Amino acid sequence: MKRLLSSIRFQLIFVLLVFIMFTFFLISSNITSYLRESEIKSEAKQLNLIANQIADKFGKMYIAQLNAAPQSQEELYINLFLKKAFNDYITDISTAFPDVEMGYYLPVFKDPLLVINENGALLKKVIVVSEVPKEYGGGYVFVSVPQETIDMGVSNVVLDINRIVIYPAILTLIVVLLITTFFSLRIMRLRRGLKQLEKNLDFRFPNYSGEIGDIATSINSMAENLKRNIEESQKAENLRMLGLLTVGIVHEVRNPLTAIKGFATMLNQKLQGKEEQRYVLPILNESERLQRIVDDLLKYGRPSPLSLVKFDLRQFFEHIVELSKSYVSNKNINFKINCDNITIYADERKLEELFLNLVINAIQSIDRMDGNIEINCKKEGKFVNVEIIDDGVGMDEKTLRNIFVPFFTTKEKGTGLGLAIVHRIVEEHHGDIFVESEKGKGTKFTVKLPLESVAYESSEE
Repeated sequence: MKRLLSSIRFQLIFVLLVFIMFTFFLISSNITSYLRESEIKSEAKQLNLIANQIADKFGKMYIAQLNAAPQSQEELYINLFLKKAFNDYITDISTAFPDVEMGYYLPVFKDPLLVINENGALLKKVIVVSEVPKEYGGGYVFVSVPQETIDMGVSNVVLDINRIVIYPAILTLIVVLLITTFFSLRIMRLRRGLKQLEKNLDFRFPNYSGEIGDIATSINSMAENLKRNIEESQKAENLRMLGLLTVGIVHEVRNPLTAIKGFATMLNQKLQGKEEQRYVLPILNESERLQRIVDDLLKYGRPSPLSLVKFDLRQFFEHIVELSKSYVSNKNINFKINCDNITIYADERKLEELFLNLVINAIQSIDRMDGNIEINCKKEGKFVNVEIIDDGVGMDEKTLRNIFVPFFTTKEKGTGLGLAIVHRIVEEHHGDIFVESEKGKGTKFTVKLPLESVAYESSEE
């Protein structure tokens, strides 16, 4: 019994029955009020147009008279010419609307109050007032109609409505019974689905139509977001622990690596020209590679604070292109820079690392002798969007999903930290980075960075 009383279906039917019982007795007054309000709104809208038209006309007449009058005779022109012309205009308007009372209170006239077509001082009226700006002398224009004029048309409609109200009420009850039956069944499906969702976040509701479908879609979306947030939280915690572990390992590896590299360099010098030198060169090459990995690990695991300076993006990207040309010795890459003289307040050294990494990746993605790389800067409010576009091999969906994941790489000798460091630098500047790519059609990286305020506030904190 308790479950029945608390069910939505029972509550809807009960409310509807109560509504129908009282509707017949209350419908007359409700519809009367509704129709009266609609008529008043309609009438007020028309009155508002008339009042605004009169006020605008006064303003135009006022300006015309003042422009024609010498400064010493402004008051004379206003009371002799402006007042007569304006009163003639109001008389013409009142002739067009004989049922409308209209008038004004304008202090610029010596006897400022005027009422035309007055329909009784004690009548209840619908009045609209349009204020005259102070620059035209202030005051107001008003128009009105008696409310009894509106009520006469409303009362006749209510009688007809009361005769037929019982029939749609009964029909509504039948329809609601059918709808609530259908609705309650879908509610029960939602309840069962929610219980499954509590146990398994991979569960998804099927596609329903109507409002229930919207609710089911929202629940599916929330479940997807919750699952993704849990995964990202776990990933963030894993990356934090990985960063701490990385810094510790790097410190332990750095000193012996320096010793190996130093002794290998000395040994290489002693074995110059000897056959045994070929055994030393791989040690030096691998030591250099390990040094680069150690440096990348330190950059990712222990980021340094921002050192903010102001610099011009056009000159900055010209410098980036010059630096990157050392990587295109065996390719003919056409660089194109579309960047106005935009000044940004950021860490220039870190942004150099960020964009040099993206440009080098763009160069490496071009697997032919000729290629194009385009750098575009677009200022949008307090931000700048920088696009790095190449016509290289592009990326598939799996690569796109994982490009910013540390240690994920598709390169034979890559560390998988380059784009992870890029992402870290963008986050440090409170920016965003987006990637669009299609296999065989190239890639576009879009970096959105604040021009000044966000980065500045972050550095101040």
